[in-house]
Amino acid sequence: MKSSTSSDGAHAPDGADEALVAVATGLRLRGAGGRLTASLVPGGIDQLRGRHAVLIGRAGGPATRREIESYTVYGRKVVLKLQGVDSAAAAVVFEGQDILMPCKGLVDLPEGAYYIFELVGMRVRTRTGLDLGTVRRVVATGGAPLLVIERRGDQGREGSEVLVPVARSICSEIDKVKGSITIDPPEGLLEL
Repeated sequence: MKSSTSSDGAHAPDGADEALVAVATGLRLRGAGGRLTASLVPGGIDQLRGRHAVLIGRAGGPATRREIESYTVYGRKVVLKLQGVDSAAAAVVFEGQDILMPCKGLVDLPEGAYYIFELVGMRVRTRTGLDLGTVRRVVATGGAPLLVIERRGDQGREGSEVLVPVARSICSEIDKVKGSITIDPPEGLLEL
């Protein structure tokens, strides 16, 4: 993965038009000292390690670069202290926003792991070749996440959705290059 580094060591996008993805969502105030907390995206990868700055905003919208004073990861949560944000009144302006990173600056995942944004938009087919449709979103469940697949226009089901767990026993192949997912659904899954 390629990224550029600014003079302070913070990762910056290679181009102004590079897509940003949320690595932690739902910033909330945590105490009177200006600390903020957010939920790490499913997978819980620490994307802040070695960084001196983050982007705060919403994916697809404007983002503000802020220097990190300190941060700690607790399970699926991150507690963040931004430089110059020393009170609840100064931190409250960030509530509800997300911590964003450029796609090219993300930590490489282990083999067989995928970022949610990589799965959205992929075509889903069964092992027998039936084209089910396109992944529209991924829903976290506390267990295996669910692919929300918008069905193709065949069989009178256009616009309907089917939910498929992202489990190794069901998703037999995920091909990022081809943008496709091959599934081997258990009997009855596609009829639900």
